[in-house]
Amino acid sequence: MAANAVMSVYCNCGRIVVLDRSEMRLKLSLGKELECMSCRNARISREIDALNDHFNGVEEVDDWLL
Repeated sequence: MAANAVMSVYCNCGRIVVLDRSEMRLKLSLGKELECMSCRNARISREIDALNDHFNGVEEVDDWLL
């Protein structure tokens, strides 16, 4: 990959993420955040857990109630 084809950005956790410029533009145009692999995997895990809870009839508990 050519050096001018990639760009380094910071993830919300502070890690540096090296992305292809076209991939970065696409994600931003779709309204997605630029994430490192760890944050992406954690987000996907939370989304899968939320879907499983939804389809298993588990009610979501708001954090402010705890």
